[in-house]
Order: sequence, then C-alpha cells, then structure tokens
Amino acid sequence: MTVIKNKHNAVFGFVLQRLTSFWRSSHLLLAVFSGGFLLIASLTGIILSTAPVVEHFNSPSDKKAADSISLSQFVPQLKEEFIEVFSVEVDEEKAVKVDVIGFDENKDGSFYIHPSSREKIAEIPPKNEFYTWITTLHRSLFLHSTGRILMGITVFLLLLTSISGIALVIKRTNGFKNIFSHIKKQSSAQYYHTLLGRFAFIPIVIMAFAGTILFIDTQFKPKENTEIQHSPSSTEEIALRDFPLFQNTYLSDIKTLHFPFSADEEDYFELILHDRSLKIHQFTGEIIAERKTTWFQNLNALSMTLHTGKGQWIWSIVLGLISINLLYFMYSGTKIAWRRMFSKSRNETSPENAEFIILIGSENGSTQKFGQLLFNALKEAGKSVFVDDMNHYQEYAKAKHLIILTSTYGNGDSPFNARHFLSKVDKTNQKNRIKTHIIGFGSMMYPKFCQYAIDVHKKLSASNDFIVNSSPTLIDGRSHTSFMLSLEAWKKENALEFEVPQENNRKRVKLSAFQVVEKQIVDDGYTLTFTLELKPQSHQHFQSGDLLAIAPPGDETPRYYSIGKTKEGNILLSIKKHKLGECSSFLYKQEPDDIISAYIKVNKPFHLPKKGNVLMIANGTGIAPFLGMTSMYSKQKKTFFLGGRNTLSFKLYHKIIQQNESTDIFNTLHFALSKEEGNQKYVQDLVKEHKIEVARLIKNKGSIMICGSIKMRDGVLEELKRICIEHGLPPLEKHIEKGRILMDCY
Repeated sequence: MTVIKNKHNAVFGFVLQRLTSFWRSSHLLLAVFSGGFLLIASLTGIILSTAPVVEHFNSPSDKKAADSISLSQFVPQLKEEFIEVFSVEVDEEKAVKVDVIGFDENKDGSFYIHPSSREKIAEIPPKNEFYTWITTLHRSLFLHSTGRILMGITVFLLLLTSISGIALVIKRTNGFKNIFSHIKKQSSAQYYHTLLGRFAFIPIVIMAFAGTILFIDTQFKPKENTEIQHSPSSTEEIALRDFPLFQNTYLSDIKTLHFPFSADEEDYFELILHDRSLKIHQFTGEIIAERKTTWFQNLNALSMTLHTGKGQWIWSIVLGLISINLLYFMYSGTKIAWRRMFSKSRNETSPENAEFIILIGSENGSTQKFGQLLFNALKEAGKSVFVDDMNHYQEYAKAKHLIILTSTYGNGDSPFNARHFLSKVDKTNQKNRIKTHIIGFGSMMYPKFCQYAIDVHKKLSASNDFIVNSSPTLIDGRSHTSFMLSLEAWKKENALEFEVPQENNRKRVKLSAFQVVEKQIVDDGYTLTFTLELKPQSHQHFQSGDLLAIAPPGDETPRYYSIGKTKEGNILLSIKKHKLGECSSFLYKQEPDDIISAYIKVNKPFHLPKKGNVLMIANGTGIAPFLGMTSMYSKQKKTFFLGGRNTLSFKLYHKIIQQNESTDIFNTLHFALSKEEGNQKYVQDLVKEHKIEVARLIKNKGSIMICGSIKMRDGVLEELKRICIEHGLPPLEKHIEKGRILMDCY
C-alpha cells in the first residue's frame, strides 16, 4: 500500500513539475510573441482610458433618462415640440439625444434635450480627432483588416499570458488559497511582478477576454437571430400615448427609437432595446416584427463596455491603471528573463577537463550571482572550473569537487533550471567519486524552507558517485555572510586556498570614525573570541541589532557585525577570530584608543519589538546584540537562552550579565554548555525543556529573537515547529511571516 502511495506521489509530482514547466515556458513565449504589439496597445490604452472620463464630465448626465418617463408620455410630447423627429437615442451616460427639425433654426439637427421638458440643453460635441487617431492605431495600426487581426491576436495572447502568469503565482504561493499571502522580497523586479500580477489578474483577464470577443465579432460576424414576423390583429388607429408597448417601456430602457420617415403604412417605428429590436406599426401600435439579440450579441455589448469603459468612467480609470501595469509587467518580465538567460558565467574550461564543477539551480537568476562570485574566485586562484545549470548535469571525467547552489521553488519543488537534475543523476555514472558541497537558498517564511536543496543532498548522499558533506548549508534571505561562512568551512575541510570577494557595495557610503575604548579576549580551548567596545567620534543614530560595516585595509568590500548598544551609547562587538579571516584578524590587532573607520547599517528586521514579551536565543558571538537590548523597554519581560561551549565562553559578557541581573533586567536567564563534561547541552535543548513557557509566549503573541550560527538556528526552529504542532498553534511559518520570530544568523 505504501509503495502504491509513493508511486502515486511520484507520478503526481512529475505531472505537477511538467505543468509548471509548461506554464513558465508558455508565459515567456506568449509575452515575447505579443510584446511589440502589446506595447502599442498599452500606450494607446492609457490614452483611450481617459476618453470615457472626459465624456462623463462633459455629458449633461445630470439630466439622465428617468425610469419614471414612459415612451407613451415622451413620444407624443416630442412630436408636438418639433416639426419632424427622426430619432431618439439614449447614450452610454444615459443622456438623451434627438435628431429633429424644429420650429426654430436653433433647434434643428442633433443635440441633447432634457427628458422631462424636452428643452435643448447642449450640443453634441464633434468627435475628437486625437482620440479618433489613437483609436485607429489601437484597433488596427492603420493597417485595416490586417492590423485588426494582429491586434486581435495580441489581445488573445494577453489573455493566455495572464492565465499562465496566475498559474505560476499559484504555484509559487503553494496553492490558490495562499495566493494573497505575503511574498518575501528578494529581487525587486520579481517581487513587484508577482505582487501586482495578483491584484491585476482579474481586471486584465476581463479586459483581454472582452477584447477577444470584440475581435471575433469584427472578423467572423456571428449569425443573428431570424426576424420573427407578427400578423396584425387590428387595423384600428390609436393615439401614440395608447400604444401598449410604449406604455410599458421607459425612456431609460431604450437604446434608439427611429421614427417613421413618412405616413406610409410600410414605414414603422424601429425600437432598439438592449435585448431585442422591434418594428412597430405607426398607427395601430402593434408589433409587426421582432428580432431578439443572440447571447453573443449581448456578450459583445458587455465586452464593449468592459474593454473600452464607455459609460463606466470609474471602470475606465481601472483600465488605464491596468494598461500602466502592463507596461511595468513588460519591463519587469524582460528584466527577469534577461537575468535568467544571460547571468551565466563564461567558461574557459570544458566540463570534461574541469576539477571544480559549480551547478546552479535558480528560478529567477538571483542564485546566479553567488555562483558567479565563486566561479570568479576559483578562476582567479588558477583553478580549472566549470559552471552550468543543474539541468545540464553530465559526466565530469576529471572533477574532484562539485558545488551545488540551488534555490527552492513553490512548495519544495525544483527551480526552473534544475527540474531535470535528479533524473539525470539516476542516468549518469561518474568515473570518480566527487566531493560535494550543497548550499540551499530560500525563505524561512515558507513551510518547506530550502526543501529542494535537502532533497538533492539526500539523493546524492545515497549515491556512490559523491562524497557529500554531512548536511547542506541552508541560507535564509540570500545572506551573503552565511554564504561566505559556508565557503570558509568548505575551504577549511578541503584545504583549499582562494579568496571570494565580499558583496559588491555599489553605493558610496560615508565612513565614520570609531575609537576603541575597551578590548577583552577569551580562549575557551576551542576558539578565540574577543569583544571591542567602540565609541563613535560623531553623532550616530543606531540601536542594538543594527550592523557595523567594516572593511579591512586594502579591501573595499565590508563585513557586517551585529551591534550591541551599551548604556554609555557605545558599540559592543563580539568577534570570533578566524585563522584566515582578514577582517577578524584586522580587528584583533586593534587596541584601546585606536581609530576604526566604518559605517552603521540599519537592520530594522532585527530590532527589539516594542510590544509583548520576548525570548532571546543566541550562541557564540550572537549574544552581543542581546546584551545591548537588556535595558530597552524596562516593562517588557525578557527571557534569555544563551549557548556556549563552556563557562569560559561567557567570561567576555560576565560583567554585563552580573550588572543586569542585579538590576533585575534579566527576568530569566538560562545557559547551555555544549562541551561541559557531564552536562552537555545545546541551546535548542533549553527550548525543549521550557516548551510550555515557549508555547505560552507564542500563544500570547510574544516575540522570539534568534542570533548566532545557522546550525543553531535550524535546531531551534525544529524544536519550535514541534512545540507549535504539540500545542495546536498555527504553523511556525505563520509566526515568521507576521514578524514574531526574528532571526539574524550566519
């Protein structure tokens, strides 16, 4: 039974993956094919959307055709008011137009009248030549029937593009019910493309569908209903006010009423309503002929309103905004596609000869930049390196190292250029076992955080072709610091020598001076850690949780360190000295009174919440920012779970902890010592031990802050997930999405 279920899951996953690939490919192709024409249609659509607004405010719509005025009242009075009446029309704004010959020259021709007094109230303005020109360009590109066909196909492609686009959004947000859930902002183009697409989808589909119907009507002229002839039942002449049909029809119901041209019995009243057209005997008032509108004619009339906004000026404004959105979608879509297709590195070594293979799985190209950094660093160090998409996995004859960088798409699925990777692993045999390092990129807000990287790690670990690191590195929010630390660990494990440049800092920032006030050093037998207390030499706005950006001499790219703010307004940094770390070595050499040049970077997502109680969880150097938060919001209950290797690990912070305990700022303080003989404990074990208090905090909308290593973070989050399930609380991802679980991990 389990085997059958697994097979069903595998088949379903395969079909879902194929559907996603289909929607993504069709979305791109449809946009490419319709792009040029859609650009013209959008620009002209923006202009044409203003026409109904202008018509509304220029129309005497305060004198609308009323539901209380019947044709039996209106028609006789109109005939008395003018010598000859040719037609009456009620336009989209419900204003009444007549075409008449009057007793006065001023009342000849077509003009607006007041429906009650029949007085002339306004001339019918001539057609605006500019709008006419734009309309022709919008409909046919001045190419007559050929142009109409091109623009008709364009609007139909827009409809398909919209459907494929929303299918991708549904996939990305893990189902239709989550379509309006929060999306983590990574790439601006991708973020706003998705965000605006969710809200604009329905209006775009309505507009595109309506345009498609109008195109079908102009090209294929669907067949009308047959006119039904009625045999006259009476020859008795009656007055217009006694016509049964006129008595039951209100002025607001009609579109047009044509009057008989002569007194000949063969000339009739021709009444056009919204659902039918009628011929009425001008003397007896009987219906001579009737033609009902077809369902397609009704749909076409509705489509005219929905596509042009005529008579619905508020909707026309919506159409204008949608046209503006389409311009942005074309820009952002082009940017996404360009980055996806052209953000690849130029290989100088063939895959058969490269010792280092970098494979990248990316949905929108954002992971490519990390691959590019590593590629350039290895290339600069003289290594033979080859970089490619995960889809292009093959046999690598001379490869010694494989580095996989991959994001996760939707509900734990593979990104676009990695969808064939796992199947190719099954079909491909490597000549040599390859040392493999896997880094996953994702967002903690999604339930299956970095799931695809986990799946890849599991798959390769079970294969004899790879020597896989014990666990993949899972990075939240494309953290450059976490990426660098993962590479440092990989370099150390494999005795590799190369330097990866730090994140490119394009903006020129003004550096400020900071004086070293105090320095402390502790060696706990495992690592050497030190603190620096820095005094700003100029006025600085910052708080605990912000970052201090420091670049060592000869290097323009900064490293970021979490800040703890002391009572004196100084900066407290806690730093682990890395053997090959340029910046940590530079800072280790600093002594009291030395001056450091740096700048403060606001890190608002890791500021202490002002409301609710807070649980602060940290290990190692992640303790520093929490020490600066202890004196903030004194009425707030703060609980601390702090992890270190042994008691010496906390010696750096002993003075501050003692001060705060004595003033009762630390409400509750718990330690976990991972290398203490007989009492080994990790910080996540503290979470497990105090699960009832943690559950109560979450239930009461308190906040949890986590600072320290990624490995610690993952362990803590696993415990928090179990607590949420065990105590019937909403999923952990919901708390992260609402900003109640804050993380600064590396």
